[in-house]
Amino acid sequence: MTYGDRAVFTVSDFNQGVAGWLARLGNVWVEGELAELTPRARMVFFCLKDERDGSVLQAWIERDRFAKLQPAPVVGDRLHAYGRGELWRKRGEFRFRAFTLEQFGLGQLLKRVEELRVRLAAEGLFAEERKRPLPLLPRVVGLVCGADAAAKRDVVETAERRYPPVRFRIVEATVQGRAAPASVAAALATLDADDGVDVIVLARGGGSPEDLLPFSDEALCRAVAACTTPVVSAIGHEQDSPLVDLVADARAGTPSLAARMVVPDHAALAASLDALLARGARALEGGAAQARRTLELLVSRPAFARPTTWIEVRRAALDAAGDRLARLPALRIERESARVSSLHDRLRVLGPAATLERGYAIVQDEAGAVVRDAGSVAIDDRLGLRLARGRLVTRVEETAE
Repeated sequence: MTYGDRAVFTVSDFNQGVAGWLARLGNVWVEGELAELTPRARMVFFCLKDERDGSVLQAWIERDRFAKLQPAPVVGDRLHAYGRGELWRKRGEFRFRAFTLEQFGLGQLLKRVEELRVRLAAEGLFAEERKRPLPLLPRVVGLVCGADAAAKRDVVETAERRYPPVRFRIVEATVQGRAAPASVAAALATLDADDGVDVIVLARGGGSPEDLLPFSDEALCRAVAACTTPVVSAIGHEQDSPLVDLVADARAGTPSLAARMVVPDHAALAASLDALLARGARALEGGAAQARRTLELLVSRPAFARPTTWIEVRRAALDAAGDRLARLPALRIERESARVSSLHDRLRVLGPAATLERGYAIVQDEAGAVVRDAGSVAIDDRLGLRLARGRLVTRVEETAE
C-alpha cells in the first residue's frame, strides 16, 4: 500500500518478503556450542552459542534427522550445523533450520569416549575373567571387514600363507561413518549365529581418530560383548585403541597380527608334531628295551631255567606232610594209651585193692555196708571180711571202744 510518497508494508507482507530474501541466501555451515536441546513431537529445538562473545542462534532440526545422528549430540558439544535461515512469518521469529549436525573438535569426542570407557569398565565388560581363549585349530575363521579393504587382504593372505588349510567366512560391512556401528554389529551377529565359525576377526585398516570413532560406539561394544564366539579386534594400527579392543576376547595391533593370532604356523606345527612323534618313538623303544631286559632277567632265574624244580620241592614238602599225617593217628593212640596206663596205675595204687594187698581187710555187715565204728555192731552180728583174695564170715563175740 502507498500513502502519498510512502510505501507501507503489512506485517504479513514484510515477513513474507524477508522470508523470501533469506531463502535466496542458500544453505550455509554455522559453528557453535550446543547450549540448549528441546525435543518435540516432530522437531528438536536447540540453541547454538558463539563462545567468543556469547551470541546465540535459535535453530531446529527434524526429529527423524536428529535420531540418525551418531553419536547423538549433547549439550556442551561443539557442532557444525548445515542449513539455512528462516523467518516464521506468523510469529516474526528468525530461526536456523538445520539439515544435519556434525561433531566438531576431536577433544570433545574423545572426552565422551573416555566417559563411555569408564562406564563400560564399571560394568565389567573389560574384565579378563570374561574373555575366552581362542581355539587352537579353528575350522572356519569369520571375518568382518570393509568391502575390498586392504585389511581383508592382510588377514586372508597372512592366514593362508601361515596355515594353508584355513577357511574363511567373510561378511563385509560399512566400517566408517555413522552407519558403521550398526552395519558391523549386524555382520557380527550373522557370523556369531553360524555354528561352523570358531573365531571372529573384526578388521579395519588405519585411519584418523575420527575415522575410528565408530569402533568406540556403545552399541557396537555391547554387540561384541554379547557374542558367544571368541572375537579378535584388529582395528587400525598398534597405537590405536578403540573401545572394541577392550571388549573383545583378544586384541591384535594390526589385521596381519590378527591372522597370526587366530591360526597356527603350519611349519612350526608340523615340526612340533614330528618332535612329538620322535619322542613317542623313543619312549616306545625305551619301554620295549626295558621290558626285554626284565624278561631276560626272569628267564635267567633257576625257576625258569629248570621249571620242574619248583614242582619237585613242593612234591617233597607234600610227601613229608603226608608222612606226618600218616603217623599222627598212631602217635596219638600211643600217647593216649600211655596216659591211660598212667592213670590206671595211679588208681590202682590209690584204690582199696592195694590197701588189701598190704594185709588190711574191709569189714562189712550182713547188708554189705562197710563197718567203720565198733559201736555200730552188736554181739553175735555176722560180719563179712573182704581180703585181698577171698572173703571171710565171722561172728562178733566182743566189742570195745
